[in-house]
Amino acid sequence: MLVRHRPAAPLDAAIECLWLSRRDEHSPDCEHMLPSGTAQLVMTLHDSPIQWAHPKSGASWQSWTRGVVHGPQGSYYLAGPKPKGTVVGVSFRPGMASVILGASMQELQDSHVSLEELWGCRGIDLHERVAAASEPAAVFRWLEQELIARIRRPLLIHPAVAYALQANPSGVQPHRVIDAQRHSGYSPRHFIELFRSAVGLAPKHYYRVQRFSRALKLIARGNARLADVAAASGYSDQAHLSREFRELAGVAPSAYRPRASDSEHHHVVAVTR
Repeated sequence: MLVRHRPAAPLDAAIECLWLSRRDEHSPDCEHMLPSGTAQLVMTLHDSPIQWAHPKSGASWQSWTRGVVHGPQGSYYLAGPKPKGTVVGVSFRPGMASVILGASMQELQDSHVSLEELWGCRGIDLHERVAAASEPAAVFRWLEQELIARIRRPLLIHPAVAYALQANPSGVQPHRVIDAQRHSGYSPRHFIELFRSAVGLAPKHYYRVQRFSRALKLIARGNARLADVAAASGYSDQAHLSREFRELAGVAPSAYRPRASDSEHHHVVAVTR
Protein backbone atom coordinates (compact mmCIF):
# COMPACT_ATOMS: atom_id res chain seq x y z
CA MET A 1 0.00 0.00 0.00
CA LEU A 2 1.27 3.45 -0.90
CA VAL A 3 -0.45 6.66 0.22
CA ARG A 4 0.67 10.13 -0.84
CA HIS A 5 -0.41 13.36 0.85
CA ARG A 6 0.21 16.90 -0.34
CA PRO A 7 0.55 19.30 2.59
CA ALA A 8 -1.18 22.66 2.72
CA ALA A 9 0.54 26.05 3.03
CA PRO A 10 3.09 26.89 4.25
CA LEU A 11 4.61 23.39 3.94
CA ASP A 12 3.67 23.03 0.28
CA ALA A 13 6.33 25.61 -0.60
CA ALA A 14 9.08 23.31 0.66
CA ILE A 15 7.58 19.83 0.39
CA GLU A 16 6.43 17.97 -2.71
CA CYS A 17 4.53 15.33 -0.72
CA LEU A 18 4.37 13.18 2.39
CA TRP A 19 4.04 9.45 1.78
CA LEU A 20 3.37 6.22 3.64
CA SER A 21 4.25 2.74 2.38
CA ARG A 22 3.02 -0.43 4.08
CA ARG A 23 4.56 -3.80 3.24
CA ASP A 24 2.73 -6.93 4.43
CA GLU A 25 5.55 -9.35 3.66
CA HIS A 26 9.33 -9.28 3.73
CA SER A 27 10.77 -8.43 0.30
CA PRO A 28 14.10 -10.15 -0.53
CA ASP A 29 14.79 -7.81 -3.45
CA CYS A 30 17.60 -5.28 -3.39
CA GLU A 31 17.29 -2.04 -5.31
CA HIS A 32 19.33 0.66 -6.96
CA MET A 33 17.91 3.89 -5.56
CA LEU A 34 18.24 6.28 -8.47
CA PRO A 35 19.03 9.99 -8.06
CA SER A 36 16.27 12.59 -8.21
CA GLY A 37 18.28 15.68 -7.22
CA THR A 38 16.23 16.19 -4.05
CA ALA A 39 16.43 15.25 -0.36
CA GLN A 40 14.21 12.73 1.42
CA LEU A 41 13.39 12.24 5.10
CA VAL A 42 12.38 8.63 5.79
CA MET A 43 11.16 6.99 9.01
CA THR A 44 10.44 3.34 9.73
CA LEU A 45 7.49 2.55 11.99
CA HIS A 46 8.98 -0.86 12.81
CA ASP A 47 12.10 -1.98 14.67
CA SER A 48 13.93 -3.74 11.84
CA PRO A 49 17.04 -2.02 10.41
CA ILE A 50 17.14 -0.79 6.81
CA GLN A 51 20.36 -1.48 4.95
CA TRP A 52 22.11 0.57 2.31
CA ALA A 53 25.51 0.63 0.61
CA HIS A 54 27.54 2.86 -1.67
CA PRO A 55 28.02 1.13 -5.05
CA LYS A 56 31.80 1.63 -4.89
CA SER A 57 32.11 0.19 -1.38
CA GLY A 58 32.11 -3.43 -2.54
CA ALA A 59 28.61 -3.86 -1.07
CA SER A 60 29.84 -2.93 2.40
CA TRP A 61 26.40 -2.64 3.95
CA GLN A 62 25.43 -0.10 6.59
CA SER A 63 22.10 0.18 8.37
CA TRP A 64 19.78 2.72 9.94
CA THR A 65 16.74 2.54 12.19
CA ARG A 66 13.97 4.98 13.19
CA GLY A 67 14.76 7.74 10.72
CA VAL A 68 17.26 8.95 8.15
CA VAL A 69 17.75 11.88 5.80
CA HIS A 70 18.97 10.95 2.36
CA GLY A 71 20.70 14.03 1.00
CA PRO A 72 20.64 14.90 -2.71
CA GLN A 73 22.36 12.04 -4.52
CA GLY A 74 24.59 12.48 -7.54
CA SER A 75 24.22 8.82 -8.55
CA TYR A 76 22.52 5.66 -7.36
CA TYR A 77 23.06 3.83 -4.08
CA LEU A 78 22.10 0.29 -3.04
CA ALA A 79 19.16 -0.49 -0.77
CA GLY A 80 18.89 -3.90 0.87
CA PRO A 81 15.91 -6.23 1.27
CA LYS A 82 12.89 -4.61 2.88
CA PRO A 83 11.30 -5.97 6.10
CA LYS A 84 7.56 -5.99 6.45
CA GLY A 85 6.03 -2.98 8.15
CA THR A 86 5.30 0.68 7.52
CA VAL A 87 7.66 3.40 6.31
CA VAL A 88 6.80 7.09 6.00
CA GLY A 89 8.67 9.84 4.24
CA VAL A 90 8.93 13.47 3.24
CA SER A 91 9.91 14.40 -0.32
CA PHE A 92 11.36 17.92 -0.39
CA ARG A 93 11.25 20.33 -3.29
CA PRO A 94 14.59 21.16 -4.92
CA GLY A 95 16.47 23.82 -2.98
CA MET A 96 13.95 23.93 -0.12
CA ALA A 97 14.93 21.10 2.25
CA SER A 98 17.34 23.19 4.31
CA VAL A 99 14.58 25.53 5.55
CA ILE A 100 13.11 22.57 7.46
CA LEU A 101 16.00 20.20 8.02
CA GLY A 102 18.24 22.97 9.33
CA ALA A 103 21.26 21.57 7.48
CA SER A 104 23.18 22.63 4.40
CA MET A 105 22.28 20.62 1.32
CA GLN A 106 25.88 20.88 0.17
CA GLU A 107 26.97 19.09 3.35
CA LEU A 108 24.26 16.44 2.91
CA GLN A 109 25.15 15.70 -0.72
CA ASP A 110 25.55 11.94 -1.26
CA SER A 111 25.07 11.42 2.50
CA HIS A 112 22.68 9.39 4.66
CA VAL A 113 22.32 11.00 8.09
CA SER A 114 20.25 9.62 10.95
CA LEU A 115 17.36 11.74 12.15
CA GLU A 116 18.69 11.45 15.70
CA GLU A 117 22.04 12.88 14.61
CA LEU A 118 20.35 15.72 12.77
CA TRP A 119 17.60 16.64 15.27
CA GLY A 120 18.72 14.97 18.51
CA CYS A 121 16.07 14.04 21.11
CA ARG A 122 13.40 15.88 19.13
CA GLY A 123 13.93 13.47 16.26
CA ILE A 124 13.46 10.52 18.64
CA ASP A 125 10.29 12.08 20.06
CA LEU A 126 8.87 12.63 16.58
CA HIS A 127 9.53 9.01 15.66
CA GLU A 128 7.73 7.79 18.80
CA ARG A 129 4.69 9.95 18.12
CA VAL A 130 4.46 8.93 14.48
CA ALA A 131 5.03 5.24 15.28
CA ALA A 132 2.15 5.33 17.79
CA ALA A 133 -0.29 6.65 15.18
CA SER A 134 -2.65 4.00 13.83
CA GLU A 135 -3.85 5.55 10.57
CA PRO A 136 -2.11 7.37 7.69
CA ALA A 137 -4.08 10.56 8.39
CA ALA A 138 -2.79 10.63 11.97
CA VAL A 139 0.77 9.95 10.78
CA PHE A 140 0.59 12.88 8.37
CA ARG A 141 -0.85 15.18 11.06
CA TRP A 142 2.07 14.48 13.41
CA LEU A 143 4.57 14.97 10.60
CA GLU A 144 3.00 18.24 9.47
CA GLN A 145 2.91 19.57 13.03
CA GLU A 146 6.64 18.96 13.53
CA LEU A 147 7.64 20.18 10.07
CA ILE A 148 5.71 23.44 10.46
CA ALA A 149 7.40 24.02 13.82
CA ARG A 150 10.81 23.61 12.18
CA ILE A 151 10.31 26.01 9.27
CA ARG A 152 12.90 28.76 9.09
CA ARG A 153 11.41 31.89 7.58
CA PRO A 154 11.32 33.52 5.16
CA LEU A 155 10.39 30.59 2.94
CA LEU A 156 12.30 32.04 0.02
CA ILE A 157 14.96 30.75 -2.30
CA HIS A 158 17.61 32.97 -3.86
CA PRO A 159 16.15 34.49 -7.07
CA ALA A 160 19.07 33.26 -9.18
CA VAL A 161 18.58 29.70 -7.94
CA ALA A 162 14.79 29.94 -8.27
CA TYR A 163 15.15 30.96 -11.92
CA ALA A 164 17.58 28.11 -12.58
CA LEU A 165 15.13 25.61 -11.10
CA GLN A 166 12.13 26.88 -13.07
CA ALA A 167 10.89 25.06 -16.15
CA ASN A 168 10.94 27.16 -19.31
CA PRO A 169 7.79 27.53 -21.45
CA SER A 170 8.55 24.27 -23.28
CA GLY A 171 8.48 22.43 -19.95
CA VAL A 172 12.16 21.53 -20.03
CA GLN A 173 14.64 22.99 -17.59
CA PRO A 174 17.65 24.78 -19.08
CA HIS A 175 20.48 22.37 -19.81
CA ARG A 176 23.14 25.04 -20.31
CA VAL A 177 24.46 26.31 -17.00
CA ILE A 178 25.81 29.38 -18.74
CA ASP A 179 22.28 30.50 -19.73
CA ALA A 180 21.03 30.45 -16.13
CA GLN A 181 24.29 32.00 -14.87
CA ARG A 182 24.18 34.89 -17.35
CA HIS A 183 20.54 35.59 -16.48
CA SER A 184 21.49 35.77 -12.78
CA GLY A 185 24.09 38.48 -13.36
CA TYR A 186 26.56 36.69 -11.09
CA SER A 187 29.97 35.33 -11.98
CA PRO A 188 30.07 31.61 -12.88
CA ARG A 189 31.80 30.76 -9.60
CA HIS A 190 29.37 32.74 -7.43
CA PHE A 191 26.34 31.32 -9.25
CA ILE A 192 27.55 27.73 -8.81
CA GLU A 193 28.19 28.35 -5.10
CA LEU A 194 24.67 29.77 -4.63
CA PHE A 195 23.12 26.83 -6.46
CA ARG A 196 25.09 24.15 -4.61
CA SER A 197 24.36 25.74 -1.25
CA ALA A 198 20.61 25.56 -1.89
CA VAL A 199 20.26 22.39 -3.96
CA GLY A 200 23.25 20.30 -2.89
CA LEU A 201 24.42 19.50 -6.42
CA ALA A 202 26.30 21.66 -8.88
CA PRO A 203 23.89 23.04 -11.51
CA LYS A 204 25.35 21.05 -14.41
CA HIS A 205 24.98 17.79 -12.54
CA TYR A 206 21.52 18.71 -11.27
CA TYR A 207 20.35 19.30 -14.84
CA ARG A 208 21.80 15.91 -15.81
CA VAL A 209 19.84 14.22 -13.02
CA GLN A 210 16.60 15.97 -14.04
CA ARG A 211 17.05 14.93 -17.67
CA PHE A 212 17.72 11.38 -16.48
CA SER A 213 14.56 11.48 -14.32
CA ARG A 214 12.46 12.48 -17.34
CA ALA A 215 13.85 9.49 -19.23
CA LEU A 216 13.08 7.19 -16.28
CA LYS A 217 9.43 8.25 -16.26
CA LEU A 218 9.02 7.58 -19.96
CA ILE A 219 10.70 4.18 -19.79
CA ALA A 220 8.82 3.13 -16.63
CA ARG A 221 5.51 3.78 -18.36
CA GLY A 222 6.50 1.21 -20.98
CA ASN A 223 6.17 0.86 -24.76
CA ALA A 224 8.65 3.66 -25.56
CA ARG A 225 11.55 3.24 -27.98
CA LEU A 226 14.85 4.32 -26.44
CA ALA A 227 15.56 6.58 -29.40
CA ASP A 228 12.26 8.36 -28.79
CA VAL A 229 12.94 8.57 -25.05
CA ALA A 230 16.34 10.10 -25.75
CA ALA A 231 14.88 12.73 -28.05
CA ALA A 232 12.00 13.59 -25.71
CA SER A 233 14.28 13.86 -22.67
CA GLY A 234 16.89 16.12 -24.23
CA TYR A 235 19.69 13.68 -25.04
CA SER A 236 21.66 14.09 -28.23
CA ASP A 237 20.97 10.47 -29.24
CA GLN A 238 20.28 7.00 -27.87
CA ALA A 239 23.98 6.34 -27.22
CA HIS A 240 24.15 9.47 -25.07
CA LEU A 241 21.15 8.25 -23.04
CA SER A 242 22.73 4.81 -22.59
CA ARG A 243 26.01 6.27 -21.30
CA GLU A 244 24.23 8.52 -18.81
CA PHE A 245 21.98 5.67 -17.73
CA ARG A 246 24.88 3.36 -16.94
CA GLU A 247 26.60 6.08 -14.93
CA LEU A 248 23.58 7.25 -12.92
CA ALA A 249 21.66 3.95 -12.59
CA GLY A 250 24.44 1.38 -12.70
CA VAL A 251 22.72 -0.59 -15.47
CA ALA A 252 21.95 -0.24 -19.17
CA PRO A 253 18.47 1.06 -20.09
CA SER A 254 17.53 -2.41 -21.41
CA ALA A 255 18.25 -3.91 -17.95
CA TYR A 256 16.23 -1.30 -16.04
CA ARG A 257 13.42 -2.82 -13.94
CA PRO A 258 11.35 -0.21 -12.07
CA ARG A 259 9.52 -1.40 -8.97
CA ALA A 260 6.31 0.04 -10.43
CA SER A 261 5.31 2.46 -13.17
CA ASP A 262 5.03 5.25 -10.58
CA SER A 263 8.23 4.23 -8.72
CA GLU A 264 10.68 4.97 -11.49
CA HIS A 265 13.55 5.82 -9.12
CA HIS A 266 13.54 2.25 -7.71
CA HIS A 267 15.41 -0.25 -9.90
CA VAL A 268 14.90 -3.82 -8.63
CA VAL A 269 18.08 -5.88 -8.82
CA ALA A 270 19.38 -9.14 -7.41
CA VAL A 271 22.51 -8.42 -5.38
CA THR A 272 24.81 -11.13 -4.10
CA ARG A 273 25.26 -10.55 -0.40
